[in-house]
Amino acid sequence: MNLIIDQGNSITKMAIFEAGRLQNVDFYPQWGADVVSKYLDSHRVEAALFSTVTEPDAAAIALLRERIAAFHYFDHTSRVPIAIGYRTPETLGADRVAAAVGATLQCSGRTILIVDAGTCVTYDLVTREGCFVGGNIAPGMRMRLLAMHEHTGKLPRVEPEGDLPEIGFSTETALRAGAALGVVYEIEGYIARLTALHPDLFVFLTGGDALKLAAKIKSRIFVDENLVLTGLNRILEENVKI
Repeated sequence: MNLIIDQGNSITKMAIFEAGRLQNVDFYPQWGADVVSKYLDSHRVEAALFSTVTEPDAAAIALLRERIAAFHYFDHTSRVPIAIGYRTPETLGADRVAAAVGATLQCSGRTILIVDAGTCVTYDLVTREGCFVGGNIAPGMRMRLLAMHEHTGKLPRVEPEGDLPEIGFSTETALRAGAALGVVYEIEGYIARLTALHPDLFVFLTGGDALKLAAKIKSRIFVDENLVLTGLNRILEENVKI
């Protein structure tokens, strides 16, 4: 049984894999050593991987190392089953690499665009030969909503959940539609441009806002909310002996 811990900017996921298959995922807005201790008491974990895009909890990491012999902390020195063409691999987000690995597991031999719609929206390209060449980063839906509130005098803070018309009929819906559809049209633009350059392009959409945005996207895409977790599990297998 493999344990994958993916610490994001706003939430931490703890996922169990058996024989390469995802069994379940738990979500923790607050994560630390106490959560790890309780989790390991109730799960028979043979190997584990920890990945983060923020500052980790040192006590939690120490506990993982102590209780799991086959433990791997994923960073830019880890072995991965794809080539990395990024010029600064030490600054490349672990989630972006993991998503690329997860995508190539499912769709090798084609050019892949991975759109990860979370706190930020990342657009990453993997060649048909399996090389991560790079990508772009833009503000996500929540970040856009928050920025419009914080950098203006009167615009209210609006939550992403709620009515999402094509054209806003109130200040609240105008802000929400502007943020969400701005991301949607941005995604559509990337898909159109990269398809013109790479006719074999296959597009994955993942991240916390994937399902919300997928309903508005007209281009052909494949939605996989667990793409990063799948990639992290493959990276674990690449780096530890179980």
